[in-house]
Amino acid sequence: MIALILRHLYPAADPLRDYTVADDGTGPRITAWHLPTPQPTPAELAAALPAAQAAAQARADLTEAQAMLDERYRLYTRAVASGNTQDAADIQAEIQDILTYIQEVRNAAGAA
Repeated sequence: MIALILRHLYPAADPLRDYTVADDGTGPRITAWHLPTPQPTPAELAAALPAAQAAAQARADLTEAQAMLDERYRLYTRAVASGNTQDAADIQAEIQDILTYIQEVRNAAGAA
């Protein structure tokens, strides 16, 4: 979880160069910190967890929606190429629904 939180709090940081997280059997902890900002405290990390989890879920949702969109575009192209205008229209409506969903996820992630 610490790595997820740090990726959320410091998206431009390189986890191999700027900080290190390790687990010695007592739980994960920051073992090295090379960023110019102060190392976050356990309380700060705990407070950032819900936002980090929400951002990770939004990324997963966007990845899944993009895969669905790619598939619908392939189906649309196939329907148009075969002259199947009814299927093409139905697929185009699905594409619009997916694009609307993607925008909603992006807006919700931006507001969080």
